[in-house]
Amino acid sequence: MNNRKITLKVRPQVLRWAIDSAGWRDDELAKATGIDTGLIGRWQEHDSEINLADIDKIAAKIKRPLSAFMLPEPPTEPPVAGFRLWRESPDDPPSKYLCTAMRLAREIQYNARELLDDAPPDLAPPADSATASHTDDPEQVADNEAALMGLPAGTGEHGPASATRDAKTKSLYDRLRNAVESRGVFVAQAGFPVGEAKGFAITGRGPPVILVNADDTINSRLFTLLHEYAHVLLDGGSLCCPAPECLDASDLGRGKAIEGWCDAFAASILMPRGKFLSILKDLKGYTVNKILADLSQRFLLSKRAALVRAITLLEGSAARPYLTHYRQLGPPRLPSKPTGGGPNPPVASCLNRRGQRYARLVVDMEEAGLITESDMGMYLDLESKHFDTLRTKVWGG
Repeated sequence: MNNRKITLKVRPQVLRWAIDSAGWRDDELAKATGIDTGLIGRWQEHDSEINLADIDKIAAKIKRPLSAFMLPEPPTEPPVAGFRLWRESPDDPPSKYLCTAMRLAREIQYNARELLDDAPPDLAPPADSATASHTDDPEQVADNEAALMGLPAGTGEHGPASATRDAKTKSLYDRLRNAVESRGVFVAQAGFPVGEAKGFAITGRGPPVILVNADDTINSRLFTLLHEYAHVLLDGGSLCCPAPECLDASDLGRGKAIEGWCDAFAASILMPRGKFLSILKDLKGYTVNKILADLSQRFLLSKRAALVRAITLLEGSAARPYLTHYRQLGPPRLPSKPTGGGPNPPVASCLNRRGQRYARLVVDMEEAGLITESDMGMYLDLESKHFDTLRTKVWGG
C-alpha cells in the first residue's frame, strides 16, 4: 500500500501540540523529515488532509504514535509540580530531551492510574496519602517521614566500610528510591541537560510521579529525589514555572519559600540535625575545608550541600566562618554528563527508567491474568524474551 495515496485529516491545534510538546521547532523538524517548513507551518494553522507518509515521518521523529494525530483536540496534561533547577532556565523552550522525560512521567502516571483502578486490593493496597504544609517545620516533617520510610538517623553513613564512595552513594540512592516508592510514589529516571533541570514531580489526577535527571551526578540525585518528594508532600503547591520571569512578585516569593522548604526537608533527611551537629562538635578546631570534606564523605553529598546545611543550623559566631567560605565560592558548575560503562541490559534499563514499583505493578497484574503479556510489553516497552528475567528481578531482586 502506498502511504502517499492515503491522507489523514489532522486538526491544526493537535499537530501544534504534538510538535511543541515534543520540543521541536518547525525548521528543525523540516530539516529532519525533508518536509517543507512552510507546509508544516500551514498545517498548524488550518485543518489539513496530510499524506500518511508525511505523518509517519513526523511521528517517527517526535516519537508520537500515529493515533496522537487523530485526536479531536490536544489532551489535557497534568502540570509539572516542581522543578529542581541547577540555574535559572534560559528563555528557550524545553529541549526535546526534557520534553521526552516529561512525557515518560505522564505516561507512567496515566498507565499506573489505569492499572490501579483495575487492580484488586491485595495487588494495590491504598497508597499512603501523606501531606504537609509549607507552614510546617520541615525538620519535623522530615523526621516523621524518615521514620515511616524506615530510614535511620545518619542515612548517609551507609554501606560497608570497604565499599567505594560511588558504590555507597548508589546503594543509598537505590534505598531512598525504594523508600519513596513505599510511600505511594512512582520514581522514574531519564536523561536531559542538567542546565535545564535536575528533576520534577507531577501530581494532579493519579498517583504522583517523580522523575530524576539520570544525567546528573549520583550524589546530586539523592538531594533531588527527596526535594521532589517534598513537593509531592505539599501536593504540588510549588513553583510550577521554571522561569522566574513568568511569575508575578507574589507568586515568585511564595515559590522561593516553597523551594526553600523542599531543600530544608531533603537536607534534614540526608543530614539529620542531631548527627550533623554532633560531627561538627567533634571536628571543632579543624579548618572549614577539612570539616566540609569530612561531612561530604560521611553523608555522601557535595561540600556545598554540607556548607549550606552548616550555615542553616549554626548561629552567630559559629556560623561566621562558614558564611565567609560561602561568599568566597564561585557559582556552582554544571556537572559533565556521566560516562558510565555502556548501555544497561534491557531489564536493568527498564527498572532504572520506569522504577521498581511500576514494573512490579505491571508484572503482578499480568500474573493475576488482568492484563496480557502483550499489554505488559507495551506498558514497560520491553520485549517478551526478557519477561522471565524481569519477573525474577521484581519478585526476588
